Amino acid sequence: MVHNIKIWKQGMYRAMIAALFLGFALPAMAQDTAAPPRKHDPEGIKQRLLEKVLEIKHEKLRETLLLDDESAAKFFAIYDPAEKDMIALVKNRQEQEFKLLTLLQNDNKDAEVDATLQSIKTLNQKILDRTEQLDNSLKPVLNPRQRAKLLDFEHKFNRIAREKVRDRIQEWKENHPGQHPFRKKPSKPAPKPSVK
Repeated sequence: MVHNIKIWKQGMYRAMIAALFLGFALPAMAQDTAAPPRKHDPEGIKQRLLEKVLEIKHEKLRETLLLDDESAAKFFAIYDPAEKDMIALVKNRQEQEFKLLTLLQNDNKDAEVDATLQSIKTLNQKILDRTEQLDNSLKPVLNPRQRAKLLDFEHKFNRIAREKVRDRIQEWKENHPGQHPFRKKPSKPAPKPSVK
């Protein structure tokens, strides 16, 4: 009973915050002039980071697969759409995995858990199918050794990219203690307790 009251209160707080936000946001949205871009836009930062990673990845792929300009153009014409599809599928799978974790932490019905499990299995199969489709599409462009190098490169590059991002975030946290790299700066520093 107490748990239900807490959930009800959280829902009420969220509804009040949403109503308050809409009360302030609607007049601003009705104006013709566009709002200036936010200085610290987390989504923009993530998008720029992803673009930089993909740029570096393409350079490394050309080196690893020993592609000349003509074969690189053919390769990336096939590879880029597949890569975008894979990124979307993996992102969707991660969202479903997070949903499953949330369902397991709360008291939810087995039907919801089962549906989410089935969704994850379906996404895993789609990822495998898209990988197979990409490999078959690349057969006229790459020889078997190059396709094997591509497979090896994908595994290594993704692991190295995750490690580098994790290292950069850790380095940032060491230089900015108590802050998070993708959140706004606190308006006031937390007061230090006085020792008596």
